Amino acid sequence: MKAVLLLVFISLTTLGSLPAYAGGHKPAFAIAAMGIANARGSKSLQVNSSQQAVQLVKRQYSGKVLKVQSANVRGGAGYRVKLLSKDGVVFYVNVNAKTGRVSRK
Repeated sequence: MKAVLLLVFISLTTLGSLPAYAGGHKPAFAIAAMGIANARGSKSLQVNSSQQAVQLVKRQYSGKVLKVQSANVRGGAGYRVKLLSKDGVVFYVNVNAKTGRVSRK
């Protein structure tokens, strides 16, 4: 079983070097495989997606999430989350992707 999984992983990670097909596009499975390989290269990040950023923010702040976007936080990768409090106040929270630190702006 381990040998099969290893073979599948090796096959998937080498798909990024495939040439483009008709129309200049790579097939969807090649793009998905590249995403898997790229995700493995970002082990130094604590937060890898906007969904993870929202989960961290919701642990510390209540309110409705209005918008999430990637942003430069303290010179590095991160997310900026726009929230609406129960009192009707709009505020922003930054999430540092490298450390996972959440700070209200």
